[in-house]
Amino acid sequence: MSYLATDSTGQLTAQITRLLRDESTDNIPLLLEMIEGGGVNRCILGYLFGIAVFHPLKNIADKALNLLRKHAGVATLRQAEKLKEGAAYHYNETEYLGKYRNPEFDIFDFILANKMCLWHRAGASRSPYFEVSHRTLNLSLYPEQVFSEAISTLNFIQFITLPASKQFDLDAAIPMLMPLPLENVYLENLRLEHFPTGLFALPKLKILSIRKGTYRPRAPMVVRLEGNTMGSTSLEKLEIEGYTIENGAALGPFPALIEADLTRCGLEHIDFLEKSTRLSRLNLKSNDLKELPAFIGQLMQLRWLDLSNNPFKVLHLDLSELYQLEHFELKLGK
Repeated sequence: MSYLATDSTGQLTAQITRLLRDESTDNIPLLLEMIEGGGVNRCILGYLFGIAVFHPLKNIADKALNLLRKHAGVATLRQAEKLKEGAAYHYNETEYLGKYRNPEFDIFDFILANKMCLWHRAGASRSPYFEVSHRTLNLSLYPEQVFSEAISTLNFIQFITLPASKQFDLDAAIPMLMPLPLENVYLENLRLEHFPTGLFALPKLKILSIRKGTYRPRAPMVVRLEGNTMGSTSLEKLEIEGYTIENGAALGPFPALIEADLTRCGLEHIDFLEKSTRLSRLNLKSNDLKELPAFIGQLMQLRWLDLSNNPFKVLHLDLSELYQLEHFELKLGK
C-alpha cells in the first residue's frame, strides 16, 4: 500500500505531522510504523531524513535510515549519512541550512523533525535556555528567495531571524509567518524598499528589530498607506538602525511600546510615538530632528533618553514630569 504517497488531500500527512510535533510524547516509533506501511511523499522524506540523523535512540534512527534507503535517491542517502557523522557538532539550523539543500524534500520538514528529535532527547532535563532554543528559528543563512508553505507546520516557533539576503522576498514570506505565534522578529541585510508593516499583524509580536548590517540602503524605506496594520497593540520594543524611513508619520500607534531604538533613520518627526506612553527607553540618535514634540516631556516612565547628533535649531524639553529619567544624552550634530 502507498496511501501516504498518494495522499492528495494531505489529511494523512497532516496527521503524521501532528504526531511528530507532539511535545508531550515521542510518537516517532508509531510514525515510522505508519510510514513503513504507507509509503512516502516529499514531506515524509524530510521527516525521515531528520529522524535518521537526529533521533537519540539508535534503533529508531536506523529504522528511519533504512526507510530512507528504500525510498530516497543515492545522493539524499549519502547526504544523510554525512550529516549523521557530524550531527553532534551542530547546535542549530543555521549551521547546515546552506549546506544541505535537497531537491527531494523541503528544508522546513527536515527542521521540524530535527527540532522534535532534540526536544525528546533532552527529556525532563530541558533548561530554560533549551526551551528558548527550541522555539527559535534562525534562518539567517536560508539559501532561497522565498519560503515554502511547510514553514507553517513549525507552529511552536516564537523567535525568528529572517534570511540575511538582499534577494529574500519578505512580502511573500509575511503571509506564511502569520500562523506562527511569533513574538520576536529580527531582520538584517534585507533590501527593504518599503516598511514591512505587514509584520504588525502578528498578534503576539513583542520585538521587531530591523538592522542594515553590511547592506547599504540606496533608497528610503517607505511607509506605504495600505491596509490597517500601521501600528501594533502588542509591540514592546522597536529597533531600527540604518534605514531611512520615509512617510514615518503614517506609522503607529504603539501603545504597549517600552523601548524604541531608532538610529540613523532620517526621522524629521516622531509623532507616531505619541501614544507610546509606557516608553522607558528612547534612542533617537543621528536623525534629522529639528525640534521635539511636547509629548516627550510627558513620558513619565522614561528612564533613558538619547537625542544626540540631531540638527536641533531650538530645543524645548520640559523635564518637570520625567521623575524616573536616569540617562539623558545630548550631543549636537549636523
